[in-house]
Amino acid sequence: MQTSQTGVASQTTMSTQPTGLDTLGTSEGSDSGTATVPTTSEGTMGGTSNSSGVPTTTDSTSTGMVTATMGVTETATDTLTGEPPETTTSTTSDSETSSSTTAVDPSETTSTTTTTTDSTTTTTTNPGTTTEDIPCNEMQVVLTPVVPNVMLVLDKSGSMLSLWDHDANPGTPTVSRWYSLYAVVDQVLTAFNADFNFGMNLFPNKQAVDTYVPGACPVNGNVEVPVAPFNKNPILNALPAQNNNTIKGGTPAQAGVLAALNHLKSLDPMIPRAVMLITDGAANCTTGLQPPPLFENYDQSLHTLVGNAFTQDGIPTYVIGIAIANSVSPVQMDGSPDNINPYQKLNELAMQGGTAKPGPEKFYSADNQVELQAALNAIVTDAQSCVIALNEPPGFPQFTKVKIGNVEVPQIGNCANENGWKYVEPAPPYTAIELCGTACGSLKQTGEAGVEYYCKPG
Repeated sequence: MQTSQTGVASQTTMSTQPTGLDTLGTSEGSDSGTATVPTTSEGTMGGTSNSSGVPTTTDSTSTGMVTATMGVTETATDTLTGEPPETTTSTTSDSETSSSTTAVDPSETTSTTTTTTDSTTTTTTNPGTTTEDIPCNEMQVVLTPVVPNVMLVLDKSGSMLSLWDHDANPGTPTVSRWYSLYAVVDQVLTAFNADFNFGMNLFPNKQAVDTYVPGACPVNGNVEVPVAPFNKNPILNALPAQNNNTIKGGTPAQAGVLAALNHLKSLDPMIPRAVMLITDGAANCTTGLQPPPLFENYDQSLHTLVGNAFTQDGIPTYVIGIAIANSVSPVQMDGSPDNINPYQKLNELAMQGGTAKPGPEKFYSADNQVELQAALNAIVTDAQSCVIALNEPPGFPQFTKVKIGNVEVPQIGNCANENGWKYVEPAPPYTAIELCGTACGSLKQTGEAGVEYYCKPG
C-alpha cells in the first residue's frame, strides 16, 4: 500500500508527509512509393498500350527517389506445364522496319527483331498455353516504420507521495515521486507524441481509499485512456494533478497490467504493441484475498501475466522501478508484501517481459527524477518499431531489396539471432517487412529505409 506524489521538475516544495494507508506502507521503495513518380524523364512513363491495355515504356529515362515501370514480363510461363508458351513478337516503326515471327519451342526460345527508330513492341501470349500475363511494378520507395501501440501503466499508490531528492542536489527542495513521474510522462509524451500511439492506465484508480480494506485496490476494467494517435493531452488530463497530495491506495499492479494487455490484444497484432510499467513498490492486492494477506502477500500472478503476454502474444513489458530497495522486506503489517526483495522481483519481471537489460540489473532503476527521465527515454527509444508496412505487396518478393543509407541490408530467415530484414508474414501476400538486429538499430537512427521492387534480379 503506498502513498505519494510526483510530477514535473519544477521548484515546488512538498512540505507535508503522506498519511492514511501508506503510513503503513511507505517502505515499498527505499530511498509510399506508388503511382507518384517524381522523374526527370524525356518520356515520362512513355509508350503505348499493348492489346491487353497494359502500358509499356519506350524511350524513357527516369531519375529520382521513386521510379515506377509498369508492363508485362518479357517471357510468360505456362502455369500448367511450367514451360515458356508460344509467343508472337511483331515490331512496327515510323521508318524502315523488318520483322520476323518466331514460334517458340519450349526447349528453345529465340527470336529475331530488327528495328530502326521510334518502334513500338507488342508481346502477345498464346491463349492456349497460359492463363494470363503477370503484371509487374518496379519501383524504389522510401518508407518509415509503423507507429507502435504502447500502454503506460502507472503506479498511483499512496507511497508515490513520498518525497525524494529529485535532482540529486541536496540544496534544492524535495518533491514527491508523483510530481516527478508526472513531469517525466509529460516530457516523453511531448517528445514522442507523433512516434507512438500512447494509452494510459492507473493502478489503483482514483477511487482508491487509504485504509487497510479492499477499497484500496480498485482498478478500471477498461483502461483510463485507450491507445490513440497524438494522445498527449488526453493522458495528461486523466492523471491526478502534478502537485496532488491526496493520492491513495495499494499496489494492484497485476490488475493494472491486465487491463492494459486486454486493450492491446484488441488492437491489430501486425502493429507492434508494448507495455511500460512504472512502479515504486512490490505488487499486492491479489484478486480474491482479504486483509491482511491482500496487502502483505506478494502478487506472483503478475509474473505469469507478463510472461504469457510476451511468449504467447509478442507483447513485451518494460519495467521501471522508482526508489526500489535491494533488500528483503520486513514481516510486519505495513501495507507492503512481507519477506520479499522488490528489487529482485522487478529483475525477474523484466526478464519474463522480454526486456531485460544486460548485466545484473535487468529492469530500469531510478533513484531520482534525472534517472527516471533517462530510463523512460531509453525505453521509448528501444520500443520504436522496426516494422515497415509496404504500400503494396511485391509482385516478385524474391527480388526485393532493402537499403538503409544506400547500404543494402541482407534478407534473413530468423529475426531472433540474425541481422537483416525479413517479411513479417510467413507467406504471400507480403504487406510488411521487419528489420532485425543491427539493421533495426540503424533504422531507429535514420527513421527510414529504401525498399526496391524488381520483376527480375536487380
